[in-house]
Amino acid sequence: TYDRCMPEGDTLRRLAERINERFAGTVVDRAEMRDPRLVGVEVVGRTLVEADAYGKHLFIRFDDQRSLHAHLLMTGSFCVGRTSREPEWKRRAELWLSDGRLTAESVPVLGMLPTAEEHTITDPLGPDLCGRAGPPNPEEIVERLMSAPAEPLAEALLDQHHVAGFGNIYVNDVPFIAGVNPEQPVGSVDGLEQLVAIGIALIRTNAERGPQNTTGRRLATDARWVHGVGRGRCPVCGAGLQHLSREQSEWGRSITWCPDCQPKRERGVVDLRRASRLIGLHPAVKQSVVPRQI
Repeated sequence: TYDRCMPEGDTLRRLAERINERFAGTVVDRAEMRDPRLVGVEVVGRTLVEADAYGKHLFIRFDDQRSLHAHLLMTGSFCVGRTSREPEWKRRAELWLSDGRLTAESVPVLGMLPTAEEHTITDPLGPDLCGRAGPPNPEEIVERLMSAPAEPLAEALLDQHHVAGFGNIYVNDVPFIAGVNPEQPVGSVDGLEQLVAIGIALIRTNAERGPQNTTGRRLATDARWVHGVGRGRCPVCGAGLQHLSREQSEWGRSITWCPDCQPKRERGVVDLRRASRLIGLHPAVKQSVVPRQI
């Protein structure tokens, strides 16, 4: 299942496709809407037409032209098919369909809106990294990032108004792969388009395959370079990693980097040879958005 992964753009894309595989075209036989924002919302008898995702947002569409909107933030998940084991107060919305149950567990943002108004949520966002239409143009994302050139790289990549879908996994590991300091001002990064292209390839490949793997090793697992390592040792050079908690970082999210592999310079430079070594075994290198040099 995909409901327990870190909720980033790849997770939401896989969740939407999992809901479609199981429930698209089926009728809601029973529903319990326990979230106060859904009080009075009735979906019994409605057909679940499809689910879709944009960045970190999920839309579950019904045949009466309404959509259930969800954002998982850091705590939410969906249980698809089986009966949820969470206590009732955590089951914010629960739908019984002919082929199983769909349950929103501890989802912090839930609401119902007309399907035609979904754009009011997505319009302010940057390009969708994992959209069905294909990969976004790295140049467009770089243009958005450069609108705030003094912003630290990690903060800029996390800003969903620049690009929709990156979360802490990719914001930690993509700069590490490229050899760029996460606090480097985005306007002082040479090769920013290549860094973005690497991130696009990784997150889209992981959306297709499942595990949020950034190393190309143990591909059936969520193997990562530095995300979640904390103050351990650099897996490339062995130096002690630097770590800031969400309370310590300027942008309110934790970050880990290697001071030797990712020194902060007057101008940061994306190291394509390093990237080639670090993700050479990852299926993402086959995607056309990865620079040819890799």
